[in-house]
Amino acid sequence: MSMKSKIRAFFGPTRQYAVAGASNNPTKFGFKILSWYVSHNLTAIPINPREQEILGQNVISNVTQILESIVAKSDLNGYKLSDVDGLSISFLTPPHITTTTLKQIADVEGYENIVKGLWFQPGSYDQEVLDTAEKIGLFSKVVYEDECILVRGEEGLHSANL
Repeated sequence: MSMKSKIRAFFGPTRQYAVAGASNNPTKFGFKILSWYVSHNLTAIPINPREQEILGQNVISNVTQILESIVAKSDLNGYKLSDVDGLSISFLTPPHITTTTLKQIADVEGYENIVKGLWFQPGSYDQEVLDTAEKIGLFSKVVYEDECILVRGEEGLHSANL
């Protein structure tokens, strides 16, 4: 699948988004990327174990809680997850945290059908991250190669007719 099709598949009308490594620091990409989702009226759940709220959004401490809520079709901390078609995640974490997060994802039963896209922002991945994505069967849903959602996101939204 081409990077362009992976970018298109990342977006969807009933998709839930999450930002792993979301930050309250306006100079960090974890803040800028979350702002991008908010400015496009897309619900993105900030994931950060040390924050409570970022940009007025309730923060969830780990991805497992989000996936389990989607599986259970139950809402989580104000997020309506009962009728989403899956989860697309933007990663802004250091590579070793990204690898750990991928392993947490793989521990949730049915994750292959829930995870619709993984966007590894520049700096969030290394070969181990890519190998782990391959090992857990999600590599076909990975956007990487220095692609940034701030640059290519509009195109993805447009090609997904959103």
